[in-house]
Amino acid sequence: MVRCFTLLLLALPVTAAADPGPAVIDLTYAGYASGLHVVTMQSELQLTTSGYRIAMAGQTTGITGFVYHAHWQSWADGAWNGPSVNALHFDSNGVYGGDPRQVEIAFRGRQAVVQALQPPDDGEHTPVPPTLTHNVIDGLSLTALVVHQVATLGHCVGQVTTFDGRQVESLTLAGDGTEMLPATGRSNWRGPTQRCRINARVLAGFYRDENDDPLRTHTEFIWLGNVLSGVPLLPVRMTASSNHIGQVMLYLIGAKLK
Repeated sequence: MVRCFTLLLLALPVTAAADPGPAVIDLTYAGYASGLHVVTMQSELQLTTSGYRIAMAGQTTGITGFVYHAHWQSWADGAWNGPSVNALHFDSNGVYGGDPRQVEIAFRGRQAVVQALQPPDDGEHTPVPPTLTHNVIDGLSLTALVVHQVATLGHCVGQVTTFDGRQVESLTLAGDGTEMLPATGRSNWRGPTQRCRINARVLAGFYRDENDDPLRTHTEFIWLGNVLSGVPLLPVRMTASSNHIGQVMLYLIGAKLK
């Protein structure tokens, strides 16, 4: 899964008093870069008092979809661990620029075990030492962590390491204040938000010919607002960095309880 989509989905806790069984939420996002609609994503979140499961599908659109066609399906599940999360499984497959890609990771005792990787690495990436894939989570569980922390602590905080089968990133999370977002032509949602800043650095697995790749160090933001009654704050806007598309801003355009 390309780096553009490491911060695109979420999960959140629900209390037994609010709902003793699974809650299912549908969310839809539209992504824009350089003023163009470049990506659309749909997600389904299954939530319990003990953990989460995320299913997501997305595709590039418009001129970007014509120049760089991509579509993918991903899912992840994990368990709440106090204010943190324990990732259990991650799977993603799709086509990027005409090339099929798949990654499947099992997390066993906080150690990431790659069970499938297509195409296999042929030396274009720098090696990832096994020591760097211990105590890690996947990118979907990262956003689950952000929403979980805002719901339980009131802000995001701390450090975490993510692994997508090819790259390892170190991330520092910090609350970045509040912001009132207006409705726009890209999203009807408006209201107060909690903003989370995520400073990221690629530790290993970057392309060997990207010695000065600026995306090896980058900062992303997530704005969380009150979208649905009876659930914690959800991301209403998010930034994401892409090798192929550039800086993308994602806007929430649909949300409902199933």
